[in-house]
Amino acid sequence: MLPLSARPYLVRAIYDWCVAEGHTPYVLAATTIPGVRVPKGYERDGRITLNIGPRAVQSLDLGPDRIRFSARFGNQQQMVEVPLKALVAIFAAETHDGMVFGEPEPHRTEAPAAENGPDGAATPQPATAGKPSDPQLDREQPDPDAPPPRPGPRLRLVK
Repeated sequence: MLPLSARPYLVRAIYDWCVAEGHTPYVLAATTIPGVRVPKGYERDGRITLNIGPRAVQSLDLGPDRIRFSARFGNQQQMVEVPLKALVAIFAAETHDGMVFGEPEPHRTEAPAAENGPDGAATPQPATAGKPSDPQLDREQPDPDAPPPRPGPRLRLVK
């Protein structure tokens, strides 16, 4: 997988290519990542597809760490901000050519602090707390109901 630092260059290149070819650049973003600002009601299943073409947005900023622009949603001007870590793909709407960056890393919250019981005293932690972990025991077991993993990307030589 490409490093996050390569994304701004790839996003700009694909955006420029789409516009030069007369295509409409779209981005697909995960809305569950912190820092994503999109209008409510336009997302589906934690994702949103946005037209970032020159005729659809104003003040487009393809920055080093985010995409920001202003656009109309339901006759209301709104600011949209998508951190590049939330970007799943950028592509031409007409041909679907572009680049998929893959699923973003899930947002992880800090481990919860020790909970206090009803009397205000700290709840005792399990006996294993604080002990070094055993890598053999810490491995996640595969989900038997999960679909098999998809093979990685394939390249094909076109002559």
